[in-house]
This record gives sequence, C-alpha cells and structure tokens, in this order.
Amino acid sequence: MSIDLSQFFDVFFEESFEGLDIMEAELLNLQPGHEDSETINTIFRAAHSIKGGSGTFGFTSVANFTHVLETLLDQIRDGRRQLTAEHVNLLLQSVDCLGPY
Repeated sequence: MSIDLSQFFDVFFEESFEGLDIMEAELLNLQPGHEDSETINTIFRAAHSIKGGSGTFGFTSVANFTHVLETLLDQIRDGRRQLTAEHVNLLLQSVDCLGPY
C-alpha cells in the first residue's frame, strides 16, 4: 500500500515558511561576536526541520541545500567556526532563496 504524501504538502510548505520567518528574524538580531547559543540553536532547528521535511517529501534539492546551512550552523554551535557578518549575510540570502518571495 502506498501513501500519497502530496496531501501533506500544504502543511509542509506552511511550516517551512514559518521556519524561514523565524530564521530571518533571528538572523537579523544576531551580532557576530555577541551571539547567544539559544539564538543559533533556534536558527539551526528551523533549518533542520526544513531539511527533514524536504527529504521526507522528496524535495532533494531543498534537503541538500539546507543540509549545507545546517552544517555551517552546527559548526558555529560547537565552536569550530566563529560567526561572522559574512555568515549572517549568507544565511539571510539562503532564507531568500528558500522562501516563497
């Protein structure tokens, strides 16, 4: 028996767009060198949710793209990279790429 996942697309898109709104708002509040771990974790969780849902629904390009974002955020979270203004700008551009705009 096969389940038609397309019936869940609207919910996935709505939740993804909400996640992108959260990412954008948190990124706009980030100050490199003064960021707090909870803000980075919030951005990471939003990217992680989008990646997971994209993979579930077969949106491979979106899943692969958000995996790269998630990797960068994970490196920042665990201190392997320092957050820079360039990272923030790149992540904001990524939100624009993924969004419905």
